[in-house]
Amino acid sequence: MRYAHADVRKSFFLDMFTRDISLEDCVLDLIDNSLDAFINKENLKISNLIFDGNLRPDHLANARIDVTCSERQVKVVDNCGGIDRNRAQNEVFCFGHLPDETPGKLGAYGVGLKRALFKIGKKFSIISRTPKEGFEVNLNTEEWAAKEEWKIPITFVDGSTSVKTAGTSITITELHEEVKMRMQEGGVPKRVFNDAASTYPFFLEKYVDLSINDQATPANEIIIGQSKEVTAAREQFEANGVKVTLVASLTPVSSRANTSDQAGWNILCNGRVVVRADKTNLTGWGLDLPGFHSKYNSFVGLALFESDDPLKLPWTTTKRNVNQESAVYIRAKALMVTLTRPILKMLNARYPSEPAEVAEIRDAVQSVKSVDFRELASKPSVGFSFAPPKKKIKKTARVVFDVALTDIEKVRRHLRRPGLSPSEIGKFAFDHYVRTECSE
Repeated sequence: MRYAHADVRKSFFLDMFTRDISLEDCVLDLIDNSLDAFINKENLKISNLIFDGNLRPDHLANARIDVTCSERQVKVVDNCGGIDRNRAQNEVFCFGHLPDETPGKLGAYGVGLKRALFKIGKKFSIISRTPKEGFEVNLNTEEWAAKEEWKIPITFVDGSTSVKTAGTSITITELHEEVKMRMQEGGVPKRVFNDAASTYPFFLEKYVDLSINDQATPANEIIIGQSKEVTAAREQFEANGVKVTLVASLTPVSSRANTSDQAGWNILCNGRVVVRADKTNLTGWGLDLPGFHSKYNSFVGLALFESDDPLKLPWTTTKRNVNQESAVYIRAKALMVTLTRPILKMLNARYPSEPAEVAEIRDAVQSVKSVDFRELASKPSVGFSFAPPKKKIKKTARVVFDVALTDIEKVRRHLRRPGLSPSEIGKFAFDHYVRTECSE
């Protein structure tokens, strides 16, 4: 029996491996690595992290992740617990996971860290310490890629001896020319800052303090609302080890600084935003729903997918899109469309023929107040509803008419009340007529 070679060519593999991901998303993958270490250290369940608010005791400080992006290096330093030697030797530097491995909650495919390292620069250094032990790896990626051997040299070092200081430092230097040019343009740190703020709304400030080039990164929260008249739509289901939570409603008027940027469906996998404010056919717009229009700017939806096995989640390897052929996503998308329709119907009715708003709907939209997403998601499934307040029956009418000023003076003299105003005289005359002429 003869065999044809099917070897993996390192240079080809590494070129294709890093081709379809942006520099900014590579930096986010490094942040994911730190967050996974934090989740593992705290033994957190994603569902609790999302729905239970801040689980950290008040006396414990948040974990820290510090990112530096420059034309000299990309560096990520955290105190999120570190990586133990066993995982470093047998999992961390492998491409993909073995079936019996337990992947991180944000590292489904086992490619993010390595792809970032090889995409960004020619050399990298990793030092990671748990309280008990540590390791160090220093590698020239070009020299390593030229060899047939796939193993990576690793050195064991002492642990941090402290839970507070246990963590990982990743430094990538000798940046590739295209990466260096992007850095010299000056916009990369700002884009990483904005992307991180939008990608980790359930992590930042609640559990982790993230800085990009020494600038603290706030959580760009997804704001949703309801009111007495407006009830948010909710739906939940579980399939193939994935829990799906859907919520759709309107955003509060006070939060709409950039309404078109905030409107649409937000898709999250294990608390990480995969798609933000989508208004395309990915979430049904222009297919099962009307094409997005500015009159829908107040619409907002959240689709959360959670699983202990992140490979079952419907995200792509870049974690910037959704696998539309995923069975769980197909089912969720159909429900997302169902939840969206009554909201769009209400917003369409706000502009019956475009020029003038319907007052009741306008007032209902104005009445929506921000509400904690967890509060909405914890309630039973319900469709979106709009119940305008009952109209008050008007029991009075205004009577206005003109009379001669001389007649006004006659009445004043007759009543011997020179200070009576014309409106008081009119009311007196009307009441007199009702008493004397309309008695039953």
